[in-house]
Amino acid sequence: MKKRYCIVGLGSRGIGMFLLPLVKQYADVAEVTGLCDVNWRRLEVAKERAGIDVPTFTDFDAMLASVECDAVIVASKDSTHHQFIIKSLEAGKDAITEKPMTVDEEKCRAILQAEAKSPGTVWVTFNYRFAPYMTRIKELLKEGVIGRVHSVDFSWFLDTIHGADYYRRWHRQKENSGGLLVHKATHHFDLVNWWLDQEPVRVYASGRRNFYGPTRTNRGERCLGCEYAATCEFYVDLTQSRDGKSLYLDAEAVDGYRRDGCVFSPEIDIEDTMGAIVTYSGGAQLHYSLHSFMPFEGWRIAFNGSKGRLEAGLAERYFVEERPVLSERSKVGRRIDPWRAADGDLAVRDEDEIRIYPLYGGVKTVKVRHDASGHGGGDVRLRDMLFRGNVPDPLGHLAGSRAGAMSILIGVAANRSIATGLPVDVAELLGEGTARLGA
Repeated sequence: MKKRYCIVGLGSRGIGMFLLPLVKQYADVAEVTGLCDVNWRRLEVAKERAGIDVPTFTDFDAMLASVECDAVIVASKDSTHHQFIIKSLEAGKDAITEKPMTVDEEKCRAILQAEAKSPGTVWVTFNYRFAPYMTRIKELLKEGVIGRVHSVDFSWFLDTIHGADYYRRWHRQKENSGGLLVHKATHHFDLVNWWLDQEPVRVYASGRRNFYGPTRTNRGERCLGCEYAATCEFYVDLTQSRDGKSLYLDAEAVDGYRRDGCVFSPEIDIEDTMGAIVTYSGGAQLHYSLHSFMPFEGWRIAFNGSKGRLEAGLAERYFVEERPVLSERSKVGRRIDPWRAADGDLAVRDEDEIRIYPLYGGVKTVKVRHDASGHGGGDVRLRDMLFRGNVPDPLGHLAGSRAGAMSILIGVAANRSIATGLPVDVAELLGEGTARLGA
């Protein structure tokens, strides 16, 4: 018997990650029975692209009352996730939610309480866990190749295409997204939580808006029609993107949402330069940083343990040719290691490396074949486990509400720490009492 799904939130992610695969790759086990979005135009585009004729709604309650479904997929704006998750649980349905599960501690507690009273289950789509490269790191740490992990150094770099885009969209305001320490870093914090198999206890953070926001006087309200379009290196043209035009520009008249806001707008209140120190239940300590205006995209991590050190990281995109306009530069980005590029090495590799340094000398290199599909091969593997089921999960790839809570609460605690200048205990955010530091 096919499992029935409704989807709320039909932007590019809702369509690309969930709707189209359900219709095209999982039709033998899954059926889409309803679609919901606040913008009727996006609903029409979603139906057309999927080639299906199903009921569509701009009112979520009406969809729940009108169509049969077993699970609701939530791909709406972050700050609305909790509404749809909780209503789905109250209706006895499972909720499959995009990350982050929600944006603050009150909404997080409400979700956990609703799930405890419901026969339904919450699943959070942490696709990075499923990438073969991330899985190999998990396996090596679990095997004890560096012994007990004492500390983790983790830096994530967003370039001036991907990174800048967060300052154009609704993400630019913390009330919508929780800032990048919640919206983006929830991926990264979840990976560390999963890799360590520990929960965060205490967070101290700092962050500033250094690059984006009102740092430039030559700015407009949006890219479309901006008088500085010809000279601004951050100019984007929505008419040149299928999603940009059909899902957003052509849909503006319905809800007023602009997808190409100026990245130097004074309305921006999220940070672009962030760092956090996280103490874990097992005694490990994470030093994390996120920068959203880099000349390349990628990340680096190092685990320091009782038997040695494990280093990993990926170069996701690097620009070997200078282009003055982002819409042009995006065509020449290549997966080249920016650190090797500094030595003239511009090779695009089909294997990724993990390096293990034993405590007393030597080095071992573990090769992992690169998967160029969505999120390093994570998207398709996550969907298989969600929609086909009966997939072995010995490493605990599939994430529930507790994992969703632990990942966002690091970011929520970091936001509070930035605001107050003080460390924040995760247990207090959950109302679980006094934090206990690992020994």
